[in-house]
This record gives sequence, C-alpha cells and structure tokens, in this order.
Amino acid sequence: MIELKPVGLTDANIIFEAWGQYPENFDYLTARVFSDVGDAQRYLVNLFPTPESKAFHIIDSESGVIGIVKAAILEHRAQIGYVVHKPFWGRGIATAAVAGMIEVVEAVPAISRVWATCALDNPASSRVLEKCGFQREAILRNWVTYPAQGGRVFDNYSYVKVPVRAA
Repeated sequence: MIELKPVGLTDANIIFEAWGQYPENFDYLTARVFSDVGDAQRYLVNLFPTPESKAFHIIDSESGVIGIVKAAILEHRAQIGYVVHKPFWGRGIATAAVAGMIEVVEAVPAISRVWATCALDNPASSRVLEKCGFQREAILRNWVTYPAQGGRVFDNYSYVKVPVRAA
C-alpha cells in the first residue's frame, strides 16, 4: 500500500510540491503553511532535533510522496508525528505509516517510551494512534499552538506506547 523512504536534508522541493504548499494539510501542525521551498527547508532542519531522530516520506505507489512520518528521539523517548496530504485521508495511510515508524523506533534498544499528541477535536488522529497500540494517558492543557488555526493555544491528548522487550 505505502512505502517509507528516508527523508534527506535536500528534500525541501519534494516536500513543498507534494504536500507542503497546501493549507488544508496544516490545520493540526505546529509548522506554518509553506509559502516557498525555503519554508520547507527550515521545516526539514527541525525534523532532526538529535542525530538519532528519524523521518520518512510516505510514498504511494501511484502518486509518489503524499506525506511524512517522523520520530524525534531524545534519550529513551521517541515522539511520533505525521502528516498525510488531504486527498489521501481516510485510506489507512497514516495508520500504516505510524505502524512502520513504530517498528523502526522499537528496534532501538534504548527506546522505552514512544509517544504522540493530537488535538482533542481530531478524532481521526486519535484513531490512528489507538490502532497502532497507543494508549491515551492524559490531556495536556494549553499544550500547543497551531498557526493555521490563528495561533491560539489548544489542549492535546497525550498518547503513549511502551515497547515490550523480551526478558
């Protein structure tokens, strides 16, 4: 159905053309809509807050790049995030991409916590995380601002998945 391909720091054009220039993809992102390739380049740099962090293009066999899935890895924690271009919503693509990323981060022995957040009014994202084995652990009050929604402060759900390790 989909393929995950590593994101490179030279992929700004790909991201901008595939999904980054479309405002409808940014409702629940902390990034601003990309007005040009330079915005996509700045976004790319922030995808990798540590050398261990990972990001993959979500590739549809017919349409090419249709989104991104990332894991910001810091010490024993991996925070998952993703975006899928709106024309591809509702097809299980985000679920498949997140499941693929979980396989990657859970293969790192040092990772003992995989987590993600999503807006309270984004039930589709909640379903993606729950299908991938995450459990809702809290409501984070005044957690995030979404520039596409006027920069107001929003509460988010916090989801966690603790890798099961063989004894």
